[in-house]
Amino acid sequence: MLPPFNTTRSYNSIIILFVLWISFSTSLDAQNMDFWPQPAGPNGDWTLVTQNQVPTEFSVTTGKNILWKAELPEGGQSGITIWEDRIFLTVMKPIFEIEEGKGIKGADVLALCVDAKDGHIIWQRALKGSVNSEYMYGFSDSSTPGPVTDGKHVWFYNASGNLSCFDFDGNLIWDRTWKPVEELEGVHFPFNKQFEPYVVDNLVINMETYWKKDGHRTFGWNYLYAIDKSTGIQIWISEDGLTHYNTPFLSKTAEGKSAIMIGRGGHHGVPETPIGYSLIDVETGKRIWQYEADEGLALYNATWNKDYSVWYTESQNVVHIVDSKTGELQRKVSLTKNADVRSYDTSARKYIVQENVDIQKDLGLNVFPAWYSNIIVDDKLFFMCFKEGQYRKNIGPNYAIGRVNLKTGKVAYLEVPVHMDYKEGTKSYIWNTELTTETLNVRGLDVSNDKRSQRDGWHWNFNGNPIAVNGKIFFTTMLGVVYCINTSTNSFDESAFIGLNDLGPKGKTWSVNSPSFANGKLYHRTLMHLICIGEQ
Repeated sequence: MLPPFNTTRSYNSIIILFVLWISFSTSLDAQNMDFWPQPAGPNGDWTLVTQNQVPTEFSVTTGKNILWKAELPEGGQSGITIWEDRIFLTVMKPIFEIEEGKGIKGADVLALCVDAKDGHIIWQRALKGSVNSEYMYGFSDSSTPGPVTDGKHVWFYNASGNLSCFDFDGNLIWDRTWKPVEELEGVHFPFNKQFEPYVVDNLVINMETYWKKDGHRTFGWNYLYAIDKSTGIQIWISEDGLTHYNTPFLSKTAEGKSAIMIGRGGHHGVPETPIGYSLIDVETGKRIWQYEADEGLALYNATWNKDYSVWYTESQNVVHIVDSKTGELQRKVSLTKNADVRSYDTSARKYIVQENVDIQKDLGLNVFPAWYSNIIVDDKLFFMCFKEGQYRKNIGPNYAIGRVNLKTGKVAYLEVPVHMDYKEGTKSYIWNTELTTETLNVRGLDVSNDKRSQRDGWHWNFNGNPIAVNGKIFFTTMLGVVYCINTSTNSFDESAFIGLNDLGPKGKTWSVNSPSFANGKLYHRTLMHLICIGEQ
């Protein structure tokens, strides 16, 4: 005989099962929901591991895996910040006519809130600045720092001197202005503002010039400023300065404390000293330690983790490995010795490998890691190599990406194509050929004064920072092409080159931007368009 049916107990069981199912479903949704709340991504290190599928092949030219493409009112250089169905980015103030013989400069930017479903602009707000930058300058402009968000508010930055907080409906909550340094003690500085901001707990981080002669900080130097994200009130100024060329890097110490690495040293006589790194406590702004380098400059992402930081050099053929607990130099790793170099032979249509060579002695080349192209994934450092050109001779390998195993010191270089052609639906790569591109906005106006801004991105310019999603690195060059590199291959050979993708037609597309990833979609931008990429 069956036991009597207990309706109360059964009802409670159903309720419990329903709650567990809802919790499980919500957990799955949360696992599949990615946010990109700041230019450097959710972890602050330009990387993300996700359960979502990552699109690695796409083409705006053919439409492959392009979900939508939306016109931008003007070009810009900021990162792309995503929270749920909202996208945030900045552009320069739109230009509708150009007077012949007059330079194209401006200090104002537009803050954009865009619908992630189709790319239409929900709202836009003007941020006025005080220092002019060139439009589409290949070394950054007023729109370079990307916005940051905590899901309730968004903070937009104008490198020409404005930080503004808005709610998601576009209402201004507060704003803050300052004057960036243009000239100091007779030295004029080009507009190279590579600072990228962060939101950490109740703070948003900015870079500002210190204009007081009060002995607390050095007059005319740049420092990190921590601002209360709710009120706009200054909380602290970092104990050490940083050059405006440097891209700070957020991570956690071995004790779990949030800290930001900042760097000093750059071209055009930047004043902040000593050359090297400082690790800054996010809670107080105090220096945790300072590393004084005997070589190198700070035109790189200040990469570090709980174990080590990496300091970069432009012509000395080494990177420095610094103990991130103490700031002491552990060792220098050669970028030229015991190297494997893979070059593409266009006649034979295959890679030719030179193993265990000394690039400097055997090939007569120095290795110059391209500025801001450095990223670390699983103790391996990846970067683009600047090629020989107008400003530096005997550097290379040409059109190559480098990989350094930071544990073993093994280094390898892999040549990649410069661009691609499409003929009757078939893609073919263009190898070892210097190319140029246009700098036209959506109204067909050429918005760049500097011809250096129309090169291929492999010599003496600032490309967008790379990102890595699930071990796939996305490098972007000025030509508007995006390389996808697999970081997990045993050898850094052709198997590591997943492919080359385009953001628009060859010679008519321009980008010095970083991509972002959220909710299974890759977002990127060019001078003309914002682009949503996903598997179709």
